[in-house]
Amino acid sequence: MDTPHDTPLNPGPHPVDVAGMPRARTAFARRRRAGLAWAGLDTGVVLGAWVLAVHVTGHLAGFRDVTLPIVTGIAVAVLGGRAAGLNRHGVAGVARGASGSARGASGAARGASGSALGLGAVLAGLLLVARGLGVARGVPSPTVLVFAFFVALGLVAGRWGAGAGRRLLSTSGLWPLTYGLLATPGAARLAIGIAQAPGARGRLVTVPVDPERTGQVAARARTMGLDALLLAADVEDQRALELAGLLAGTGIEVLRATGAGAPVPLAGAARRTVRGTPFVAVEPPARPAIRRLARQDLARGVAILGTRGIPARYGGFETFTEHLAAYLVDAGVPTTVYGRSRPSQPAHGQDPVDAPGPWWRGIRRVTLPTIRSKYLDTVVHTTLSVAHLVATGGPRDVVLCNAANAPLLPLLRLSGRRVVLNVDGLEWRRRKWGAPGRAWYHLGEWFSVRLASVLVTDAEEVRAYYRARHDTDSVMIPYGADPLARGEPPLPVGIGVLPDSFVLYVSRWEPENNPVLVARAHAAAGTPLRLVMLGRATYDPRLDAQVRAAAVPGAVLPGAVFGDAYRGLSANARCYVHATEVGGTHPALVEAMAAGNLCLVLDTPENREVAADAAVYFADETGLVRLLRWVDGLDAGELADWRDRARSEAARRFSWASVGAAYLALLRAEQPGADRSSRPVPAPMHSR
Repeated sequence: MDTPHDTPLNPGPHPVDVAGMPRARTAFARRRRAGLAWAGLDTGVVLGAWVLAVHVTGHLAGFRDVTLPIVTGIAVAVLGGRAAGLNRHGVAGVARGASGSARGASGAARGASGSALGLGAVLAGLLLVARGLGVARGVPSPTVLVFAFFVALGLVAGRWGAGAGRRLLSTSGLWPLTYGLLATPGAARLAIGIAQAPGARGRLVTVPVDPERTGQVAARARTMGLDALLLAADVEDQRALELAGLLAGTGIEVLRATGAGAPVPLAGAARRTVRGTPFVAVEPPARPAIRRLARQDLARGVAILGTRGIPARYGGFETFTEHLAAYLVDAGVPTTVYGRSRPSQPAHGQDPVDAPGPWWRGIRRVTLPTIRSKYLDTVVHTTLSVAHLVATGGPRDVVLCNAANAPLLPLLRLSGRRVVLNVDGLEWRRRKWGAPGRAWYHLGEWFSVRLASVLVTDAEEVRAYYRARHDTDSVMIPYGADPLARGEPPLPVGIGVLPDSFVLYVSRWEPENNPVLVARAHAAAGTPLRLVMLGRATYDPRLDAQVRAAAVPGAVLPGAVFGDAYRGLSANARCYVHATEVGGTHPALVEAMAAGNLCLVLDTPENREVAADAAVYFADETGLVRLLRWVDGLDAGELADWRDRARSEAARRFSWASVGAAYLALLRAEQPGADRSSRPVPAPMHSR
């Protein structure tokens, strides 16, 4: 970084060495003085509330007898308040400080337990004060109520007044602030702008720590005694939120610069200005991603609920369940998967192992009936699964799929289960759902953010939605894919196409997945490339008829295809078309990239998050027509470059081994993704 290590905003003759021990002692002394000041304020608030309560109610009996319990109660309450963070953070931010002050499950437990003990001490102290007021000697209840009211009012007003007063003093230069600037690539220009501002007051120092190591950054910020940690606009959301969580309750505010290139701040985020440079305050979500610690012993196993079961014969959740269950079994964790009774007709590519039975490749299967209905299928089956799990005393750790199943969380939690909930995408956006379906998904979101032990999302776009809409964090774990070499496995027998001669589309036929648009675009392109559309409209015969009517006579529409037949088509296509509008990380897109396909992708934020610059994007049917003609004319070298790019991106970011390791970490009370540079690479999945 080009800025000095310690740059005073008002240059003085004796700059302080922020890296030295004298600075650390000074910071400690400042924090100690600040803590004593807050303790004094709280003591005054409680005493004042006592005097006012007695004055307002006119009850002064037993004055000498109540002095000792009142003084003792004040001391206990003040000390408890300091333990709970009340003396370092505003009352409105206590919950945020308690939930975000720790990183990972174990840290969250320490922060939550410390806050709980502190708040318990506050309550005990206030009860002593109430006793001193003479509750046992006939003090009327209005006196106690008035006392409690004045205490609450004084705490809130005192902190608001202290904050406003300090901002006023810092602006006037009577109480200069110390700003720490995190050394990222975008920090140099920011530092110059702040340091050169005319009349600037306060100090600007650089935090000389690797920005990737948020734990070390937070520790250094505390040691340096900063008043605020400044982040340039190039610091991504997740790192900023991690720092805010680690510094919550310390009195160090985390501010990120706004302007070009900066993420859009959340609604309601506090704005700050540091000598003309606009910043936005970064606060950790009110609800952390991990709300309940895991059991270290998984000997009783894990149950996976909310899908159609294994082996995968329907969609992304089933593929995810198959790989996760296999990973857990390979790791020595007994795993039970709840599935639905299957239709009598097997799908194309169904292998012989898909016979009814309680065990499949070491995984226990429980098959239960359901009501075949678009609105009832998932919820009815999951309700029966939860009832069976509880009644039979099944595993105590549960992986629950789909936010539509979240209204069943109360039963799971009341039965003592720890639930890791994967909410999937924003399903209420799908046009196939009427008002009842959308209302149910919104209800599921409400239950998800309040009752899940661990909340998991599969894309940063979905994670950002939950953060903005519900003020809750989540663990982002995408889907994975198995890499495929071109041409391996071969095309399935009887499919009627040749390698590198067809366009592949894979999706359930739903309005948001645009199967009609793809069929029409292929017909309009007029290229010799055949169209192979995998999938079906399970609950919408009208849409199924529209797709078949729009497709050219030579199109191949075999329905659902799984196993080696599906992999063979993916490994031999000339290109893959992905046209979904709604959802997070789509497994079909990840699998197409892992197979080395040139991907033509509908331009949405979620799809760009997955494919990045390894795909070509279209905005509408006309754009897809143009791209299909372009693909037909590509030379072998350019086509190979696009395929290598897609395969490399998938190998770098999407691996079933890393997905399994992340879920296993959640189930074993570890923090997935924390300081990945120091973690061993997980063992590859057992080849099946």
